[in-house]
Amino acid sequence: MNSDDMADVHVWIPMQREFYRYSEECRKLYESLQDKICDPNSFDFICKNTFFYLFEKGGNLQGAIYYFTEDDGRLFVNAFSKRKNLEVHLNCLKMSLSWFRGRVYAEAQNRASALCLLRCGFKRVEGKLFVFEEKV
Repeated sequence: MNSDDMADVHVWIPMQREFYRYSEECRKLYESLQDKICDPNSFDFICKNTFFYLFEKGGNLQGAIYYFTEDDGRLFVNAFSKRKNLEVHLNCLKMSLSWFRGRVYAEAQNRASALCLLRCGFKRVEGKLFVFEEKV
């Protein structure tokens, strides 16, 4: 990870007071991108029912990454972010992946998201489905 890209990056969760400085802007960003990330759930639902991480750099919202478990027990990740700062966003995903053990799955909704997953170490399982396996 390039330390310059990650300088001043902060991670906030819904239980922290700092989260609420960015929550309304984050809600609007999520709602504007909801159809592109194919998540029918409300912003409030994902904040309360997933491992939700809001990323901020230098006082500016970057986006959010959230992890959730499917009924079959598989851990999935989904994310949304502002445009620009691709390297910062990729580094945020890489950093968050280090917080979990085992396999993490993701569905790429388009070619750009598939390329981002591949750059973060995911491998294609089939079709839109990708998996990240921690390196031991």
